[in-house]
Amino acid sequence: MKILLVNYRYFISGGPEKYMFNIKRKLEEEGHEVIPFSIKSSKNEKTEYEKYFADPIGKQDCAYYDQFKKTPKAIIDMIGRSIYSFNVERKIKKIIKETNPDVVYILHYVNKLSPSVIVGAKKMKKPVVLRLSDFFLMCPRFDFLYNNNVCEDCLKYGYKSCIKKRCVKNSKFASLIRVISMKVHKSIGIYKKIDAYICPTKFLKEKLGENGFEKDKIHNIPTFTYVDKNAKENIGNYALYYGRISPEKGVEYAIKAYEKLGDKYQLTITGDDTTEEAIKLKEYVKEHNINNVKFTGFKSGDELKQIIKESKFVIVPSIWYENLPNTILESFANKKPVIATDIGSLKDTINDGENGYKFKTKDVDSLIEKIKLMDDEDNIRKMGENAYNDAKTIYSIDNHYEELMKIFNKVIKE
Repeated sequence: MKILLVNYRYFISGGPEKYMFNIKRKLEEEGHEVIPFSIKSSKNEKTEYEKYFADPIGKQDCAYYDQFKKTPKAIIDMIGRSIYSFNVERKIKKIIKETNPDVVYILHYVNKLSPSVIVGAKKMKKPVVLRLSDFFLMCPRFDFLYNNNVCEDCLKYGYKSCIKKRCVKNSKFASLIRVISMKVHKSIGIYKKIDAYICPTKFLKEKLGENGFEKDKIHNIPTFTYVDKNAKENIGNYALYYGRISPEKGVEYAIKAYEKLGDKYQLTITGDDTTEEAIKLKEYVKEHNINNVKFTGFKSGDELKQIIKESKFVIVPSIWYENLPNTILESFANKKPVIATDIGSLKDTINDGENGYKFKTKDVDSLIEKIKLMDDEDNIRKMGENAYNDAKTIYSIDNHYEELMKIFNKVIKE
């Protein structure tokens, strides 16, 4: 099978790109041909197909919104990519014409490629499968958060809520453009052109179904993780948070829990500690003389693997719905139980007392109660094994591949 894989970055920037390169490798190992389509960038992995890629916004080689110089051309391009880009449509039609894929598998495209990738593929009579890694089809901000609280006002009262609250980039203009784009896409029926949706979690699948998307097109296929078949049990002496340090990740609640627990309990925080949120949290730790919380900075590769292996368990204190974060799957693969908030997709992923514990969102005392349950090493051992078994079965790459191929074959046949 020949698969056109669409994503707005062709380099690792976060979870979606890790997924992209991992599934690309798996598909190729299974004998399929994978053709990437993305945006030109000096950061991209080398590929012979870059000549087909879309030009960057405003001709600027930037990965993130905040990095762009807001020149007139960049602003016009941003608006176009938010709503519709005829240039991107031409680009994807050209690569489809010259490579003739069997199916188009789309990951992230919002605000960088635009839904013109969907229309372009359908004009070329190709089936389209869209994988969702956040809530952008329902929430202008993508995460159902406002002022660090869960907010579904746009679902209840309409998108005017987003404009009123300046939800996107804290800007009325950016919020207006995003709302206009969502309304335009709905009015011209872009999402009715999609042949299948892939949701990593049951929570997202149900949310889509509740909000007007065709239920028979929505499929739950969990994200996968690689499992070390020789993974050894190792119960360390510290709890671990690792990943992005930003407000929606709720790291402050983990810190406040360990502040109350005292020096008998240790917390290690691994991630980019130069972010605004990380700087604020480090200042809090210093000002309050919290000696049992340690920041390691950003780590990756073998160094990160070692930090995970030497931990006791992992904490995921997110205050937003999440969408099956890689940190949980990697923890499971390393026989580490997880304490996570009882919210969104995390409710379905963590089974209390089996592969970890759930605590009430933003509730420090509830978190402390669960941390103390981890004093029992036999309990940790049992839950670590259960978590490992989940990683080998529910979240295995073979399971993911088989389910994905069923969807590809179905949409190609139909």
